[in-house]
Amino acid sequence: MSDDKKRQARKVAAQNGIVNPSGAALIAAAPIYLALIPLTSYLTKPNSIIQSLTHALIKLIPGVGVTSVTSGRAIPALSALYLFWTFGASGAASAAGQAMAREEGFDNDHPRKHINALEGLPLRLRSAHYALMENFPAFALAAALAQVIAPNDAQVVNLLGFHVIAKLLVHYPAYLGNVALPRTVAHLSATAALVNVCWTLAAGN
Repeated sequence: MSDDKKRQARKVAAQNGIVNPSGAALIAAAPIYLALIPLTSYLTKPNSIIQSLTHALIKLIPGVGVTSVTSGRAIPALSALYLFWTFGASGAASAAGQAMAREEGFDNDHPRKHINALEGLPLRLRSAHYALMENFPAFALAAALAQVIAPNDAQVVNLLGFHVIAKLLVHYPAYLGNVALPRTVAHLSATAALVNVCWTLAAGN
């Protein structure tokens, strides 16, 4: 390509907000979500360590007690825990981060006015909160379908449990700690688990 054409191509790219065309290579991450589906199936087999961890999470919900993953109540229990952490606990942490970032503290009259000025831990607290909220609709869809179609399927419940474990126990703390690799792996595998739930339900397996 001639220098004139290269300059023209860079100009057109810049006009479209592209300053680093090589960044488009990240699109190649999309197939990883599908590639991780077999791994999530393997990790969430009945009587696996993920099932034990899922059962432990379920028991954290007051009043649920010894409910098993095949009781039909496991999915609502996981949903209650995930919903609380996504919109309650991490939301409060996000507001605390905004308060810590300003000498004047949290601006409750204009609670989103100063978000573009956040840096460091306050920014990570807000970003981690929004990352959970971005994923919650996908979890809600998969959980609703599972509760209607296969509420007693141990592997389906374990896949939902895997998602919650990966998001709350790995992704969220890794985000706050600014540790990129476990955060990324947790996000990819947690999302793959949700795709796996819907795929399993659609296939009737």
